[in-house]
Amino acid sequence: MRLIFIRLGFLLATLVASLHVAAASRLWTLTGVRFASFAGDTQVASGYFSYDDATRTISNWNVHVDSPDVRLDAFTYLPSNSRVSVSQSAAGVTPTLVLSATTGMPGKYLEMRQLELTPLAALDGSNATVSLDTLSSREYFPSLVPPRGRSIKAGSLALAVVPPPVVIVQVDEFYHAGLRHYFMTADAADRLALDTGVYSGWVRTGESFKAYAQGSNPDASVKPVCRFYSAPFIETEFGVASSGGVDSHFFTADADECTNVFEYCCGYWVLENDNAFTIDLPDKATGACPAGTIPVYRLWNQRTDSNHRYTTRATIKAHMLAAGYLAEGYGPDGVVMCAVQ
Repeated sequence: MRLIFIRLGFLLATLVASLHVAAASRLWTLTGVRFASFAGDTQVASGYFSYDDATRTISNWNVHVDSPDVRLDAFTYLPSNSRVSVSQSAAGVTPTLVLSATTGMPGKYLEMRQLELTPLAALDGSNATVSLDTLSSREYFPSLVPPRGRSIKAGSLALAVVPPPVVIVQVDEFYHAGLRHYFMTADAADRLALDTGVYSGWVRTGESFKAYAQGSNPDASVKPVCRFYSAPFIETEFGVASSGGVDSHFFTADADECTNVFEYCCGYWVLENDNAFTIDLPDKATGACPAGTIPVYRLWNQRTDSNHRYTTRATIKAHMLAAGYLAEGYGPDGVVMCAVQ
C-alpha cells in the first residue's frame, strides 16, 4: 500500500511540474513577417511579445509595423499605447493573438488598428519556430471608410532564449546659428553626420538627456517618440512650392499628438520615425513625472520657420521664454516627456 502512495505522490509531483512548465510565459520574436502590398514594396512587422499558452495571456509586447500607405503611419505596439487579447474562433485550431490601438481625435483624425497573429501550432514551447497562418493573420483598420486591412503573406514566430536588453541612450542637442534652429537625436549615425559636417552648420550645445533605445521595454509605461521632418520646400503636383516647409524637426511621445500631426499636417510634416527612442509621458493633468525620471520641457519659437527646443533645465526654459519662445506641454510647468534620471 505504501508503494502505491509513493507512486501516486511521484505522479502527482510530475503532473504539477509539467503544468508549471506549460504555464510558463515564453518570449516569441516575429521573424520574416511580411505584409501583402498592392504597391509592390516590402512592408514588414518585427518585434517580440511574451505569451503564456496555458492561460492564453500576452505580456511585455514590443511590435513594430511599417506604414501601409500615406493614409496611415508606421506604428509600434507597446503596453503603454495598446491593449492585447486572445480570441478563439469556432473553426480555429489555435487562438488568434490580437494587439489593438486607438489614437488621434474622434472623427476624421481617429486612427484604429489591430494586428492579428494566428500561429499554425500551439505556442507551448514544443516547437522553436511556428509559422503564421497567412489566411487569418493580418493588420486591420476599422476606422477607415470603408474599413480595410492588409494580410500577412509570410512569416513565423521564433522562440527566444532571453529578452532583449534594456538599453539607455543619450539624446544630444545640436544648434544651427544660421537657421536659429535646435535639433536633438539619439541616433549614432545622425551624431556622426552632424559632427563631421555632412550636414553643415550644426554644432553640439552640450545639452542632453537620457531615454530608452528602440526595442527596450523596461516597464509598461514607456512610449515611442515620433520624429517628424518638414523640408524647406514642399513638392506639389504643379512643381516645387517655396512655401510651407520649415526645414525643422518635431518630436512627440504622445500617440494622439503623433497621429494628429501625421493626419493634419501630412505633406508638410513627414513622419521619419515612429519610434526614434522611448520615454515616459507625464501625467497629462498635472505634468508630474514618474519616480526615477525628470521633466523635459518643449519650447516653440513662434515663428513661421517653426522650431522647438527640448530641455530638462529650468534655467534654459526660462531663458527661452525670455527670448520669446512659448512653453508647450502638460500641467502648469509645460512638461512633454520624462527623461531617465
